[in-house]
Amino acid sequence: MDLQIDLQIQMTEGDLMEKKERNETMEINWKQQKVISNPLRSRMIALLYEQPMTPKQTADTLGKNPGTVYYHIQQLVKHGILEVESVSTEKGIVEKYYRAKAISFRNPEQETPLGQVDRREGNIYLSKKLVKQLGEDVQDLLLKYGHLSYKEKDVEEQAPYTVEYLIKEFKEEEDE
Repeated sequence: MDLQIDLQIQMTEGDLMEKKERNETMEINWKQQKVISNPLRSRMIALLYEQPMTPKQTADTLGKNPGTVYYHIQQLVKHGILEVESVSTEKGIVEKYYRAKAISFRNPEQETPLGQVDRREGNIYLSKKLVKQLGEDVQDLLLKYGHLSYKEKDVEEQAPYTVEYLIKEFKEEEDE
């Protein structure tokens, strides 16, 4: 499974160079796949990929309880998704800054159905307004690629594909 989580954050040129130096796609196993399937953890991975933060900073950014965020960070570290990037001590308090090792994840053990060319999934929080906007944006993308396909039909070899789109409500488990 490819899990692509994109944050639309403006980055400086230096941020882009640093991002290219980091591994953007990471191969994972089934246990790691289960660990990252939680939408809160996916959101944390996206934030911590863009910039290292302490658990407190992460909790403040997400508007979540620091204890809850700390637990999820520890699970992600335990399963090799996050790493400690740096440690600082201020006024006797040790602060660990965590960073995600990747932004996209692929499980090579997962079988690809016959005929499937590509698949992307992401667990994210959306309002009803954003769900509606996402649907409209996907429709616009399908139309865009339909037009591009027509324009290139005489210069590039083409094959027929089915593109599927699904938004499914995620039911969070209480005891993760």
